[in-house]
Amino acid sequence: MSQKISHTAAFISVKFYGLTLFEPFNQLFSDEIIGFYGNIVRQLPSHLKWYYKRLKSKWWRKFFIWSEELLLPGDLMHIIGRKYYINQEIDKAINEGYEQVVVLGSGFDHSAWYASNQGCLAIEIDTEIMISKKKEFLSHGGYINPNLHLIPIDVSKQTIESVLSESTEYDPQKPTVFIAEGFFDYLTLEVTKEVLKQIKDLSSSPRLITTIFSLVELNIFYRSSFTSGVAMVGEAIKLPLSYSGFMTLLKEFNFKDLSSISYTEMEEELFEPNRINYSVLDGFYVLTAQ
Repeated sequence: MSQKISHTAAFISVKFYGLTLFEPFNQLFSDEIIGFYGNIVRQLPSHLKWYYKRLKSKWWRKFFIWSEELLLPGDLMHIIGRKYYINQEIDKAINEGYEQVVVLGSGFDHSAWYASNQGCLAIEIDTEIMISKKKEFLSHGGYINPNLHLIPIDVSKQTIESVLSESTEYDPQKPTVFIAEGFFDYLTLEVTKEVLKQIKDLSSSPRLITTIFSLVELNIFYRSSFTSGVAMVGEAIKLPLSYSGFMTLLKEFNFKDLSSISYTEMEEELFEPNRINYSVLDGFYVLTAQ
C-alpha cells in the first residue's frame, strides 16, 4: 500500500477550514461542517497539521489569502464555491427522493458523512491509504454512523463498478447520486469514459454531481500556475476537455438534464450578495446530469 495521502485533498481541507474562520465565509456553512474540516486539519500528518495552529491566527490567515491570491487569483474562492453548491445539490437530490450517495475519490470531503446524517446510505470510494486515514479520522471524531461506509479501491486491479457490485452495502435498486468533486480532472479521457459508462450501468436512475476545470479559459500565466501547483504535490491535470467538450461527452453517454453553475454565476449569485470581494477561478464549473 502506498503510504502517501493525497496532498491535494489535504490542502483543500486546510484552505477551506482557514477561509471559514472568516466572516462571511462561515455564514455559508453549518458549524458542524466547519468543525468537521477543523478536525481533519488537526489530524493531518505532522508536516501538514501545523496549519491548524497557524490558522487560529488572523494575521496568518490573511497572509495565506494574500499569497494565494497573488499567485493564482480565484483558486481559494473556487473551494468555497464548490463546497457550497455541491451541498445545495445534495440537499436537492435528497428532497427529490434519492436514497443513496456514492462519493468517488472522496479524499477528506464531508459529503458522504453529510448525506448519511440525513438518512441516506452513503459510500465513499478512494485509494487504500486515503480510506484508511479517513476511517481513523471519522472514528476519532465520532463521525461514524450506520449509514456511512468507506470502501478502498486498488485502481490497478479493480473498477468502481466491480467494487460496488461486490459490496454488500451498495443497493443498485436505489436512486443514486454519484459525486465526483475534483475527480475527472485527474483522469485521462479514456478512463473518464470508462467511469461514466460504469455510473450509467450501476444504477437505473443515477444523478451525477461533478466539477470541471476548463483550463482553456485561463490565461497562459494562470494556467501554468495552476498546473504547476498541482504538479508540486505529485499530481497532474490529465483531462484534455473544455467545458463544452465535457458537456458533449456527458451527452454521448446518454446523460440528460445537464445543468451547470459557472464561476461567474457563483460570483453573482453567492459572492456579491454576501459581500465577498473576491473572484472565482476562471474556467471552474459545478455540473449536474442524470
